[in-house]
Amino acid sequence: MGGADRGSGTGAVVPALGRRRLLALLAGTAALPLAGRGVGRAAAGDGRALFLSACADAAGRFFAGGFDADGALAYRVPLADRGHSLAVAPDGEVAVQFARRPGRFLVAFDPASGARLHEVANAEGRRFNGHGAFSADGALLYASENDFEGDRGIVGVYERAAGFRRVGEFASHGLGPHDLRLMPDGRTLVVANGGIRTDPELSRIKLNIPTMAPSLAYLDARDGRLLDRLALPEAQHLASIRHLAVRADGLVAFAIQYQGPKGELVPLAGTHRPGEPALRLFAAEPAVLRQLDNYIGSAALDCSGRYLATASPRGGTIQVWEAESGRPVCAPEIADGCGVAATEVPGVFLASSGLGGTFVVEAGSGRATPIAAPALQALRWDHHIVRRDA
Repeated sequence: MGGADRGSGTGAVVPALGRRRLLALLAGTAALPLAGRGVGRAAAGDGRALFLSACADAAGRFFAGGFDADGALAYRVPLADRGHSLAVAPDGEVAVQFARRPGRFLVAFDPASGARLHEVANAEGRRFNGHGAFSADGALLYASENDFEGDRGIVGVYERAAGFRRVGEFASHGLGPHDLRLMPDGRTLVVANGGIRTDPELSRIKLNIPTMAPSLAYLDARDGRLLDRLALPEAQHLASIRHLAVRADGLVAFAIQYQGPKGELVPLAGTHRPGEPALRLFAAEPAVLRQLDNYIGSAALDCSGRYLATASPRGGTIQVWEAESGRPVCAPEIADGCGVAATEVPGVFLASSGLGGTFVVEAGSGRATPIAAPALQALRWDHHIVRRDA
């Protein structure tokens, strides 16, 4: 749902997957009978994953939606405005939908049923930046935010047991924090500081492009203490680090939205291992970079950690890379495609489009196959998909 940033891809290039074939692909087994599947079973939680994403319907109403791998829409949670990304607690019993930046709300709901639990407004002088993460025990929620008067990025801290009451904040050690993730050690937060100054009264206008300074910051989740901060070389300071994916061994993949001239071609993805002295950018041929159109809107690692998928709604493509080598693998086309999440099958992702519908992306074949699900095709999906395992 990229607004004015529509992709130029041609969309589906192969016939839509029916539910039987889709179940077989995602489960890696023979096709299951469909009787009893769909909304009821998915919403009740029958041991299968649900995929969560913000969306909008044809009437312009906004929701957080939950759907399963066979294309059954489980529920829609009404939102006051457009949503962005979500966070799911480690126990899977609560999910939080964040408003699109500069956001004024977060909504907590039961990800099994879609039952709405809490809505929390932004604190005075603060705005949500669209992303967050739970602590290892699920007791706290960390949210990327802006302190506009203080001209700094912050991480807001919310207590789950108190209805997500705001209990503190600490500096993100950069401007414009966007995505943030809890590292596998359960103690460290990694934050993508986009480096861009904004003003809530000026919507999404970028005020400091000549002096922007993006960074990747590692913080102690207990007190916000800065553990490490890395930046790209000064010559690449227009490369705004925005989205993250973290592997089980601690490898951090990051994705970039370039703020320089449209005709320039620069690396847009890379990785970092905690303790290494520098960020590593993926080298790619001009044709690959040109297709991404200087913009990556989301990133996800597959379940094996071998493949990284980065989505460009402007370029109309899901670029898949080898996470270790940075080698481009394939780039199937999905018009305005941005949401992407790992499935249970190595090398297979679920993706969505802001024009409507969801897709199965296979690294091995390089195909993006639309899911034959009218309920999903009727909704315009936003930039992120988050998986909730039952």
